[in-house]
Order: sequence, then C-alpha cells, then structure tokens
Amino acid sequence: MGSEGPYLQSLTDMRNRIAVWGRDAQEKRVLITIELQVADNIVRIQTYPEKIVTDEVYQAFMDKWRKGQEAELPEPDRVIARELSVSEGLLPEDLKAEQTDMILRAQTEWHFHVLSEKLAQTYKAELAELEDRIERAGEYSSDLWNQAKSFWQKVQGQLQDKTLLREQGNDIRKQVDKTFAKLKEMRESLNAKYKEESKEQVAKFGELLEDAEKRIGEGTHLNKVFNDLRDIQRKFHGVKFTKEDRDAIYGRIDAAFKAVKEKRGQKGGGASNALGRTESRLEGLLKAIDRMKSSIGRDEKDLQFEHRRIERTNGQLEKQIREAKVVMIESRIASKRVKLEDMEKTKVMLEKKIDQQKKRAEKDAKRAAEKAAAEAAKAKIAATMAEQQVSPEEQAKLEAAAAAISEGKKSAAKAKKAAEPQEKDDQIDSMVAFSEITGPQPSMAEKAGDAIATAITTVSDAADEVTREGGLLDQAGDFIAAAAETIGESLEDVADTAKAVAKVAGDKLESTVDELKKSGSEEE
Repeated sequence: MGSEGPYLQSLTDMRNRIAVWGRDAQEKRVLITIELQVADNIVRIQTYPEKIVTDEVYQAFMDKWRKGQEAELPEPDRVIARELSVSEGLLPEDLKAEQTDMILRAQTEWHFHVLSEKLAQTYKAELAELEDRIERAGEYSSDLWNQAKSFWQKVQGQLQDKTLLREQGNDIRKQVDKTFAKLKEMRESLNAKYKEESKEQVAKFGELLEDAEKRIGEGTHLNKVFNDLRDIQRKFHGVKFTKEDRDAIYGRIDAAFKAVKEKRGQKGGGASNALGRTESRLEGLLKAIDRMKSSIGRDEKDLQFEHRRIERTNGQLEKQIREAKVVMIESRIASKRVKLEDMEKTKVMLEKKIDQQKKRAEKDAKRAAEKAAAEAAKAKIAATMAEQQVSPEEQAKLEAAAAAISEGKKSAAKAKKAAEPQEKDDQIDSMVAFSEITGPQPSMAEKAGDAIATAITTVSDAADEVTREGGLLDQAGDFIAAAAETIGESLEDVADTAKAVAKVAGDKLESTVDELKKSGSEEE
C-alpha cells in the first residue's frame, strides 16, 4: 500500500505511539498499533484488518493518532495489554511485525522512558518534600535556599547526562522556579523585618570600626588592633543585617584588616607579613571546612530520605532506581569526605606553620631588641668617655712637661762640662717644676678610673632600662649586663696599667732630679 515512507518517518521520530504492518496467527496482514502508557509501564496493542485500513484511515493513524491528536478510527478486532519487559518481546508470539527493527528500537527506548519517568517522579517527590519544609519554616533561611539550589543542580546534572527527558526537565524546572520565587518573597519579608535592627547594628559596628581605624592611623599597638578586628568580625557574622548594610560593614572590616596588615608589614618586616598571610589562609580554610561539613550533612539527610523511600517502595523498578540514587549519593559523600580529610591535614599544617612563624617572629624581635640595646649602650659609653677625655689645659701641661724634660737633658749635658752653678739650679728648678706638673699624674689615672666606673654604671643602667621593656627583652638585658661587666673588667685593667705607668714615670723623674742635685753639689 505504498507505506514505506511513513515507516521511515516513524523510525526517525520515535514516540510513545507507533503503527506498523504485520501478520496475525492466520498470516493475515493487519495494521498493528502499539501505545506505551508510561505511568503504568503498560504496552497497549491493537490490530486492524487490512481490508478496513484505507488510505485515509492509514493517514489518520500516521498524522494524528501517532502524535496524540484526536482522529476518527475504526474499531480494532483485537486489544492486548502487556507489561513492558526487557527480557520479553514487545509483541505476543502470534503477532509478527514487518518492521522488526522498529519494534526492537521501541522496546529499548520505551524501557528507558519508563525508567526516566520513574526518576522524574522521584525528583518531583523530593521537590514536594522541599516545598513542604519551606512551608513549615515560615520564614527565609539560607539553608533552605541552598537546599533548593542543590536540588536544581542535581536535576541539571541529570538533564546533561540525558537520564531525564527534556519534557520532564521542563516540568520540574517550572516547579523549581516557583519554589525560588517563594523563597525570594520570604527573603524580602525577612529583610524588611530586620531593617530597623540592621540600622542599629550598623551604628554600633560603625563606632567600633571608627575607633579601630583611628588607632590604625596612629600606627600603635597594631597587634591589639588586629585582635580587636577579629573580635568585631566574629560578632559581625552573628548579627542579622540587610544585604546593603552587611556589604557596607564587611567592606569596612576588610579595609581595616588590609590597613593593619600593611602597617604591620611596614613595621614588622617580612616575618609579620608571612604570619598574616598564613593566618588569613587558615581563616579561609576554616570557612571552607564548615561549608564542606554542611554539604556532607545535607547529602546524609538526602541519603536517609532515599533509604526511607526504598523501605516504602513497592515497585521493583522504582526500588532499583532509588538504590542507584543511594549509590550515587554515597559516592558523592565519600568524595567529599576525602576532600574534608585533606582540608583537615592542611589545617594542622597551617597551625604548625603559624606556630613556627610566631616563634621566628619572637626571635627576630629579640635579636632586634638586643641590637638596639647594644647600640644604645655603646652610644652612652662613647658619650661618657668623650666627657672624660683630657682637657686642652691638661694637654698644654703635658706638652710643657715634655719640653721641660728636653731642656733638662740639655742642662745635664752642660753641667758635666762644668757649667755655672746658677744654670744647674735653673735646671734643677726646671726638673722640680716638671715634677710638680707630672706629680698629679697618678690622680689623672684615678680620674680615668672614675670615668670607667661611670661608664660601667651607665651600661648597667641601660641594661636595666632594656630589661624593664618587657618579657621579650629580659634575655637582652642579661646580655647587655654581661657585656657591661666584661667591658668594666677590661677598663679596670686599663686603669690599673695607667696608674702603674704613672708611678714608674714619677719614680724615674724623682731619680733624675736627685742625680742632677747630687751632680750640682759635687761641682760646687
């Protein structure tokens, strides 16, 4: 009857209704119509004798009935209803279709349609439960929003994997859109409710941040400011704001943190910067861990829901679909737990790293304090020693003494050549004068000893001042005190040596004077 064209058309456009030519048990040619009733998993088969299927009737089957439209059709001579099965054929044994490939294709695709419909019904049931939770909640919560978002992401994944048909996905999407619209209304209502309270909280946090920003500008006690900002941040997360107010306060907190880190970086160097970055990284990781735990918790709730549904499921096919979904959720939970374990390991590593960086920062601060204290003590010692240097008058006396010694030597040479007694007396007087000038030499050594003692006292005072600065500088004070003691011992040795030199010089001078006097007496 020239029907090859429609057969090819139906082969490329598979629906839940097909019509093919075949033969019955008596080998009579009949038109076989097959309709899949997806919800019941039933295949309805009807046969029409060839003699009643005119060209107009055949076109009505192909153009209208096959597409689900109303059409005037003759009464079938046979009606069969069978359950769709993968193991058994689509047609009974006494019916043979001429287009067997179409029958095989329909059997395979229809089985997928039934499974897909079951999956769609599962998602619709889950969506209905979500809508019920939203209705019972009465007010908006981010948890409900995240549940709805997670649900739609699962549906999108099934659509991308083509385990859900497009029509089924569109139906679910329309319902999900209504759910999100409901949540948005609830969120707007909540924002209006807390608008006044949000304004009060903005004023409160504004005062706290203003004080912190002022101290940041002064650049003092930055570590305390940083800890205060962390307290403000913790309080901030526990307060309900409108979206605009929350963004404004969060922006100020974030800017304050950045300003503190910048200031500490300028004053504390690389160690403080590294510590701040590590602390920020740990803070972000802790938030990520919380989000991952919440996600695992939601998946576990979904898993419990699926297990309860499996227990109440009567159909074997639906049970298989739900069991497959359980496996999928369990796999997702296992994957997230592996990631959570990695996060926990990273957390332990960062905590150890922060501890090490804090110790390194303390050592750097200690070394800086020791260096600063040493430089201060050195400057004070140098200043004290500069004050104890020989004055210009004393320097002039020393130069005169040196000149007198030179003249005394010349006079002694002349005395040996029988110089006049008066000249001897002048020479003796010159030597006596030199002795009087150099006589105070030991007292100068004592004066140097006093200067050294003063320097030691100054160093000790500097060590005490450094020690009083705080716990981190205690060892720096001990270091300076030990250095001062060593310097004192060295300077005392110098003082003793100076006194000994002065005594020897005095004894030598007195001996020279005695010899000159004796020489003068003999010449007389």
